[in-house]
Amino acid sequence: MDSQILKPEFCPNRACRYHDRSSAACDEWYTRFGSFMTKCRGAVQRFRCRACGKTCSTQTFSVHYWTHSTIDLPWLLEHLYGCDGLRQTGRCIDVCYRVIENRTRRLARNALSVMDEALSGVDLKENLVLDGFQSYTRSQYHPNNITQVVGSKSQFIYAAVHTLLRRSGAMRPYQRRQRERIDQLWKPVTSIAEDTTVVLRDLAGAITTAADRPGGIRIASDKHRAYPVALKAVPELALRVKDSRIEHMRVSSRAARTVRNPLFAVNYVDRQMRKNMAEHVRETVRQGREVNCQMERTAVFVVAHNFLTPHRVADTVDVGSCTTHAAMAAIDGQAVRDRLSRLFTHRHVWSHSTSGHEWIRRIWQHEYTNPPAIRVKQGKVVVRTVALPPRMLPAHLRA
Repeated sequence: MDSQILKPEFCPNRACRYHDRSSAACDEWYTRFGSFMTKCRGAVQRFRCRACGKTCSTQTFSVHYWTHSTIDLPWLLEHLYGCDGLRQTGRCIDVCYRVIENRTRRLARNALSVMDEALSGVDLKENLVLDGFQSYTRSQYHPNNITQVVGSKSQFIYAAVHTLLRRSGAMRPYQRRQRERIDQLWKPVTSIAEDTTVVLRDLAGAITTAADRPGGIRIASDKHRAYPVALKAVPELALRVKDSRIEHMRVSSRAARTVRNPLFAVNYVDRQMRKNMAEHVRETVRQGREVNCQMERTAVFVVAHNFLTPHRVADTVDVGSCTTHAAMAAIDGQAVRDRLSRLFTHRHVWSHSTSGHEWIRRIWQHEYTNPPAIRVKQGKVVVRTVALPPRMLPAHLRA
């Protein structure tokens, strides 16, 4: 049992009025309902809701619910953010990589919950930078683009969305033939423009509020043709671009990546991802093999970058005294700090999310479609996969 969880915070029954935290905090809605013994955590106290009769225990509200072993999640975050692979991390504590994958999934949901709280009613006080991060899933025949919206001053990551692509660029003849065989069996169904529209729609309220202020707001991007299309696809943003309240600055991606470059913020984040995430290191042998798991690790990176990493590296051992990217973006209110303090201990549930951002829901609910594993020479799709198919997670992990 987690020593920090001594009583239930809400009724786990979504249909109960005490599922809402604010309602549960005002009433004595539960009674003690015995206890049970576990090999891993000893005695665990049970409770029963007075309104609907639903039973629960202290484990129901712990990040370690439905587990038979306890992994140190702060330690796991250090390894994930320190460019370690899953198998390598598992060998350090004598567990298989699927245990590490499972705990990463739990950590990712808590990280998404922190971002959900941070983006609820966010007030933009800076310009934005929009760009895509190029990587791949399973093989280089399945490249992807992780489109990110980053604060130009704070380097705070406001959103990230994944797009599978078709391999392009220079290829040798046999590589081109292999791509043609893959194309006969599978092709991506979404585009960068469509998925960029998702993150812009999620942030449309905050962007329009900032655009209506004197001086407006600037959104910088490279010259990829998907970004103007995405801006036009969100009516409220298209209107303000037309009225010049939103300036869409397009910068060549070949320009020197210095601090003076308008794309510096997103170039900086790209460097951090290449440096800190094993699956994105150049010519890596630890590539992501499942899109939803890849985006879960991205969610963990986003929160570690936004809230736990100094905005600028200083010559000090006490990192806690350094200003973070979130503080630079003025997204460090008490509600966010409370949510962050429970990152490694408490279970966060989807039904309590408030921002309504689609990019968060896609990761949390495993809604991304994976490229199939293909035996190129035989021209066959391999039925066996390395991870769970989309939307096939157990109910207790999707809640």
